[in-house]
Amino acid sequence: MAADFRQKICILKEKALTLYPILEKNKLNNYNKMKANKFYLIICTALLMLGNGAASAEEYIFDRLAVGVEVGTAGAGLELASHVTRFVTLRAGVSALPELIGKSFTIPYSVKNIQYSAIVKGSLHKIDGKVLADIYPFPESSFHLTTGLYMGTADFIRAQNTTELKGIGKGEGIMVGGKAVTLDENGKVRLSVQAASMKPYVGVGFGRPVSDHHLNLALDLGVQYWGAITLNAWSPDEEEWASITPDDINNAEFKKYYDIISGIPVYPVLNLRLYYCF
Repeated sequence: MAADFRQKICILKEKALTLYPILEKNKLNNYNKMKANKFYLIICTALLMLGNGAASAEEYIFDRLAVGVEVGTAGAGLELASHVTRFVTLRAGVSALPELIGKSFTIPYSVKNIQYSAIVKGSLHKIDGKVLADIYPFPESSFHLTTGLYMGTADFIRAQNTTELKGIGKGEGIMVGGKAVTLDENGKVRLSVQAASMKPYVGVGFGRPVSDHHLNLALDLGVQYWGAITLNAWSPDEEEWASITPDDINNAEFKKYYDIISGIPVYPVLNLRLYYCF
């Protein structure tokens, strides 16, 4: 397509080159001839720029491929990257944050007016696919602006009891936020903190995945916008998440952490990426 466009530009150039002899042949006065010469110069310059631009665009569209690995607050992941133009690089990949970071809370509860307590552990968890565009405003610099979209799991914090829920028999449950939640087949009550599964991303960074070198390093700093945060309990009987509030969980420390998380509508991203460019 770009080659056809370039060929048409060349034809227009040739036609433009025939303009000047015509102007010379006609008996134009000096003033009109000066205006015609300027017009001729503008046309030729514009056509030359269009022709070169088409050739340059064709040279950069998916001309090379880079495969990369990353590690950071978005987790560990894999990426593919390629040029779209001289100023834009397109990246696509997947990242995952395993349930390694967590905190435990002691949650009191009662069954038939008898008080019990259980230890509940919450862990950070994320799996996302992504499509991002790096925009390089300065051709000779590795500085770039990045925009795009992360798409993945909505429940980014998962929690469940790590100790037995005493006083509760098989098929029985507890009241969580005015909702009856039965234990699953493993005797667990599951909670989750959920955000939007589609998370727009904006950020800045340094580095070029695709360059004249085989190995390339890049650094990104940005935010995923995840919107409103909700707290949910899993109901095995209804096979769906039931929305609850932090006040339904009888633990001041849990409420404090939830208030901090829910008050921040974005997730910070700091990633280091290493690429091999083919």
